[in-house]
Amino acid sequence: MRNTSSTPRRPKLAIATIATIAAGTLALSACGTSNAPGTSDGTASGPVVLEVWDYLGQGASHTAMESAVAAFESANPGVTIKRTSFAYSDLAKAIVQGGVGGSVPDVAVVDVVDTQNFASLGLLKDITPIAGSKANEFFPGPWQSTQVDGKTFGLPLNSNNLALYYSKDKFKNAGVEVPTNWEELRSTAKKLSSGEEQGIAMSGVKNEQGTFQFLPFLWQTGGDLDSFATDGATALQFMKDLIDDGSMSSSVANYSQEDARTQFLNGKAAMMINGPWELQNLKDANVNYGVAKLPAGKVAATGLGGENVVAFDQAKQPAAAVEFLEYLTGKEGAKTFCDESGQLSSRVDLKGELKLSSDPDMQVFESQLDVAHARAYGAKYNEISAGIQEALQKVLTGAATATDAAASAAQTITPLLP
Repeated sequence: MRNTSSTPRRPKLAIATIATIAAGTLALSACGTSNAPGTSDGTASGPVVLEVWDYLGQGASHTAMESAVAAFESANPGVTIKRTSFAYSDLAKAIVQGGVGGSVPDVAVVDVVDTQNFASLGLLKDITPIAGSKANEFFPGPWQSTQVDGKTFGLPLNSNNLALYYSKDKFKNAGVEVPTNWEELRSTAKKLSSGEEQGIAMSGVKNEQGTFQFLPFLWQTGGDLDSFATDGATALQFMKDLIDDGSMSSSVANYSQEDARTQFLNGKAAMMINGPWELQNLKDANVNYGVAKLPAGKVAATGLGGENVVAFDQAKQPAAAVEFLEYLTGKEGAKTFCDESGQLSSRVDLKGELKLSSDPDMQVFESQLDVAHARAYGAKYNEISAGIQEALQKVLTGAATATDAAASAAQTITPLLP
């Protein structure tokens, strides 16, 4: 398993470098800041307008953020939150581009996979003196996603992970039990495969979804990216074995997570690997399904998704920014957000305490937070992920053996690791 005591270095990037990274991104919409001036120590001298960016502008996540904001404003009558919500794909671009012109917000709610990159670009406030001792308040995976070079650059808000969905009807008809390890998964998937119906579906598409769904197999070997040539080959070979057995379609190389769900809903797959965001879709479709932990290899592991809350180094209201960050990720703020959004909390003290904690399906995802790994691999993660995707595509399509694909990917990945 990855040595979590070794965290990425934080290179100092010049503004010109950030500008190069931002080139070609979408133009930033006018989001002017109307904050009242503060004193030199960051303490507000009058009413404070705190600018917050997120991509939670729709559905339950939006109403949950509004409730959390209202609760914070009620407790802090001198502070008003000004929220700007972006499309998911636009927020990171806006933040990087904003860093070039000094037009970043005070606080943002960002994808866990982006936090280390923003910190490595010098955009985030180092909150180690304030929050560096909070590690025991959060599950290990979410906490690790906020760490760069032993310093803390944000706090976890909510989390999700991947589990195994299965058709109760197909399992009953085949007389099989829910698999708990790789050997059982392979044999069960084979027994459930016949004709055009496969035992299992997952996403192997050439983007971050494919990486997200592959990495748990790597971690389950007991290895990590620094042993990709060997452990990556083992994980890739296991996936290829499922295809060679006729238990998984080679078309998973093009499947998104939504495509895997479609295969499951249409009865073309008896199992799928997916996240808690699919629960409502399955309930709406009136499918007789179950949810189980991901089958383990040498060790149990799953992939971590979710959001962190970060404050910016150029925040115009630094004191209020940290207060809001701590409130939103604290027990009260996180419970408000998670109860209304239907998300899992990253906080250890909220395990079993949320509204969703009584849902047997969500209990499975909540129980896996202890073994959920963050994709916390420093500023070069996008390039690392591209290397993983290339290897996965080669193996799933039969263009290369698992051994050769892993060895080639390792040559790309290893120099990029922090």
